[in-house]
Amino acid sequence: MAAAYAALSDDPRVPILLAIILLAAAAGAGVAMSERDAGGILTVMLALLFLVPENYVIKGPLKSVGNPSLMLGLFCLVLWVAARLMGTIRGKQAHPIRWVVWFYLVTGVTAYVTATTRYLTSDESGSVVRSIFPFLAMVGIAMLAVDGLETVERVTTVLRRLVALVAVQATIGILEYSAGLDYHQLAHLPGLTANTEITSGERGGFARVEGAAAHPIEFSVVLAAAAPLALHFALNARNPKERRRFWFMLAAILAAIPLPVSRSGIVGLLVALGVYCVALTPRARINLAVLGVLGLGMFRAAVPGLLGTLKSFFLAGSSDDSITGRTEDYGHIPALMHGHWWFGRGFGTFQPAAYFYLDNQFLMSLLNGGFFAVAALLAIFVVGGGVARGARKRLEDRPARDLGQAIAAAISCLAISALTFDEFSFLQCAFVLFLLVGCAGALWSSAVESSGERSVPKPTARRRSIGRPRRAHATV
Repeated sequence: MAAAYAALSDDPRVPILLAIILLAAAAGAGVAMSERDAGGILTVMLALLFLVPENYVIKGPLKSVGNPSLMLGLFCLVLWVAARLMGTIRGKQAHPIRWVVWFYLVTGVTAYVTATTRYLTSDESGSVVRSIFPFLAMVGIAMLAVDGLETVERVTTVLRRLVALVAVQATIGILEYSAGLDYHQLAHLPGLTANTEITSGERGGFARVEGAAAHPIEFSVVLAAAAPLALHFALNARNPKERRRFWFMLAAILAAIPLPVSRSGIVGLLVALGVYCVALTPRARINLAVLGVLGLGMFRAAVPGLLGTLKSFFLAGSSDDSITGRTEDYGHIPALMHGHWWFGRGFGTFQPAAYFYLDNQFLMSLLNGGFFAVAALLAIFVVGGGVARGARKRLEDRPARDLGQAIAAAISCLAISALTFDEFSFLQCAFVLFLLVGCAGALWSSAVESSGERSVPKPTARRRSIGRPRRAHATV
C-alpha cells in the first residue's frame, strides 16, 4: 500500500509514512519472530537483490532509497532491533561477529558526524543522506543472520537459496551474451523506474554482461564468491538429484564468470577455490583440477577468443590503460586526506563524478572514514573469515565443517576483490558479504553450543540434531 502511494504521490510526507509503516510492521513481526522467519526474510531480500535490476527503484520521492532489496535490508535492521528488545530472538553473549559489526557501525556513525561538521555542497549533502541507508541495511542483514539463524540447518538453507539465485543470475548473463536478452527491459515491472542508466559496453571486442547487477565487475565478483558454496553443496548433496542440481548451478556460475571480461572475477574465483580446497581430500583436488582443465577447453570452444583476451589483460601489466589510470588516481589521495587521516572527509562525501573513480574499497573507506573505517573494514573480512574457520574446527559433522570453510572462501573472494573495485558502492557485493559474515557467526554459535552440550550433557533438554551423521567426504 505504501509503495503504491509513493508511486502515485510527490507528497514530501510519503517517506515519513513509509518509515512509520516499516517500524510498525517490524514491531509486529518481532512479536512472532523465529529462526524460520529470519531465513524467509533474508531469502526474500536475496530474491529482490538478484532478480530486480539494481538500478530500479519504486516510483516516488524515495529515489535510490526506494530500491526494493535496500528497503528490505532496512526492514531487517528494524526487525532485528524489535525482536531483540522483545526477546523473541536471543543472541549468544559476547559474539565476535556482533562486536565487529558494532565496530563497523560506530565507524560509519563517526564518519557521518564528521561530514556534518564541515561545509558541504548541496550534492555532498544529498550523497551523505543517501549513503547512510545502504550502510544501515548491511548492518541489519548481518545482525539478523547472526542472531536469527539459530541452527546449522537454517544457515545451510539460506546459503543454498543464495547459490540458487546466483545461478539464476548467471543463466541470465549467459542468455544476455548468447541470445541478446535484454533483462533490464524484461524485468521492468509496474511501479518501478530506472534511477540510473547502466551501460555495460564492450571490452576487448566482447559485449559485457551484468544480469541484475549494477556493473559487469559486480556481476563477476558475486558469481565468484558463490562458486565455493555451490561446489560445497554439490560435493555434500543429500541425494543424487540434489547433487546433479548443484553441479548444474556450479557449471552455470563458472561459465558466466568470464563473460563480463573482468579480471576481478577471475582473481576472486582463484582465491575462493584455493581457500576451499584446503577442506578437500587430495583425490578430490586432483579430480577438480582435471574437471577444470576440461571445462576450460569446452568454454574455449564455445566462446572463441574470450579466454585469450582475458589472458592478454593479465599480462599487459603497466601497459594497460585501466591499471595506469587507477594508480595515477591514487596519487591524488594524500592531498584530499590532508587533516582527515583518522576520521576521513565524511561519510558519502567522496563523489567519483566530482573527483575521480576510485576502484579500491579500502581507499574509498579511507577517504570516507579514515584509518578508523579501514580498520573496521579489515575486521569485517578477518573476523568474518576467522569465525567461519573457527566453526569448522568445532563442528564434528563433516558437511557442516566444510560449510564453514566454504563461507571463509567466499569472504576471501570478496576481500581480495575489495582491492580492485569500490565494492560497497554496489548492493549485491555489499549485501552478500554481510550475509556471509552473519552466517559465519550463526554457524559459530551453533558450533559453540553443540560443543558445550557434549562437555556438559543436559538429559532434560532434548534438542534437534544440527547436522547429519558423519560420512566419508564426497569426491568429484
